[in-house]
Amino acid sequence: IPCSHAIAATLKANVNVEGLVSDVYSIDYLKAAYAEHVLPPAELDSSHRLADNVASITLNPPSTRRPPGRPRKKRFFSRGEMKKIRRRYCSRCKGLGHNRATCKQAI
Repeated sequence: IPCSHAIAATLKANVNVEGLVSDVYSIDYLKAAYAEHVLPPAELDSSHRLADNVASITLNPPSTRRPPGRPRKKRFFSRGEMKKIRRRYCSRCKGLGHNRATCKQAI
C-alpha cells in the first residue's frame, strides 16, 4: 500500500492510485482466504510441549505502585494549535501582568 506522499504524487501525475496497490489487498483475495473452514490444530506435537518444571510455573505481573501526585499531561499540540496565553489583570489597579497579591501600586 503506497504512503500518502506516493498517493499525492500519483494524483498530481493523473495516475490511477488503485493500480499501485497489490492484488493481495483486494476483496477477492480476502473472500478466497475465508472460503474454506479454518480449524485449529488437533493436537500439538511432542516437540512443542513444555517441560514439566516450566509448565508448572505461574507467571504474575510485576508488583508496582503508582507514583504519587497528578499524572503528567501527555498531549502534544498539533500544528497551528498553540497554548492559550491568558493575560493577567490586577483587580486593584487594573494593570496588566500581575494580580492583586503581587500588586505594588499604592492604594
